[in-house]
Amino acid sequence: MKVFELQDISYAHKNGHKALDGISFSIGQGEAVSILGSNGCGKSTLLYILQGLLMPASGRMRVFSEDGFSDGSRARISLLFQNSQAQLFSLSVWDELMFGPLHLRGMGMEAAGQRAEEVMGLLGIERLRDRSPWQLSGGEMKKVALGTCLSTNPDVFLLDEPTSGLDPRSQVELVELIAALKKAGKTIITATHDLHIIADISDRAIVMGENHRVLLEGGPQELLRKHDMLLSANLIHEHVHAHDGYEHGHTHYGPHEHHEHAHGHGPETAHGPEAGRSHGNEHAHEHEHEIGGHAAGGDITGRGAGPEPQSSEIMRKLKVLLPHWAEHNSEHARTYMEWAQKAEAAGAEELARTLKEISKEGEKLNALLEKAKKVIEGS
Repeated sequence: MKVFELQDISYAHKNGHKALDGISFSIGQGEAVSILGSNGCGKSTLLYILQGLLMPASGRMRVFSEDGFSDGSRARISLLFQNSQAQLFSLSVWDELMFGPLHLRGMGMEAAGQRAEEVMGLLGIERLRDRSPWQLSGGEMKKVALGTCLSTNPDVFLLDEPTSGLDPRSQVELVELIAALKKAGKTIITATHDLHIIADISDRAIVMGENHRVLLEGGPQELLRKHDMLLSANLIHEHVHAHDGYEHGHTHYGPHEHHEHAHGHGPETAHGPEAGRSHGNEHAHEHEHEIGGHAAGGDITGRGAGPEPQSSEIMRKLKVLLPHWAEHNSEHARTYMEWAQKAEAAGAEELARTLKEISKEGEKLNALLEKAKKVIEGS
């Protein structure tokens, strides 16, 4: 069954600024899809249309195999706003979590209270029960806002930049929760520009360009390899490293707080937390993709779903890491060869030979990385 079917959907704001331009795609029941795009490309507007908060200016949309929305279909869809302050309005966290079950689901006080307790336990926010939402930190507000979505046990979750404002631990917990909701058969649509989480939370990704149109769609791993397209969508950037007077670039996914990239090339050019103290040629790459199953939540997430087996978790992480290692190794091998040629032109023949040897070793390592990629892709 198709949950959403969009055909040539367009939308413009009152000031005439176009937000969506001919968007077409469909999303099936139980599918997890990431909507990728830079800020301002129309991701939030698209989610508002999928929730029924905005009506498209043109195009056709079917919801649960029916034209447009009904009261019943709206109740099956829940939206997590990017700005949590726009979602919370009650006097206490408890009231926020009770509102949906009481007013949208028609539950009695006892059943609604049980649901609110379950959601607080799921998100670890029991201590916030009697607090006003306006007295909470940004991360706490985000969790409460997510709790209001969970409390109605919808069939479809629309998540607008869900990791925004969360600390690293809470981000991991959120990824685990999304994985649990997916296992429970929920349809999950996540709008994000945070590429490092999409392989963990989605089966398919749709990339929107800065022209407010769909650029491409496919599996997360497939899209992450399309560097030119991601660059054109402003989802990755060329990261320039300065090494004592010269520069070379790498492409990087997402913000650097999720990608620690420390380089030490002499005491004056080190980057990262060891700046000013790092010597030699050390390259420390930390890629944390710590996720797993999330056994929590009664009929919300399917209680009892256990963690993913360690072997399959390792294989999944390596599918993300190996292409990145190969990319950086190739770039460095080219850099070594370029500077070998410059050293040779400058008459430093011994240094040139050494740099060429380093470059050749890099080519051998790249062949091994490519071999490892084929092994992991075939597993």
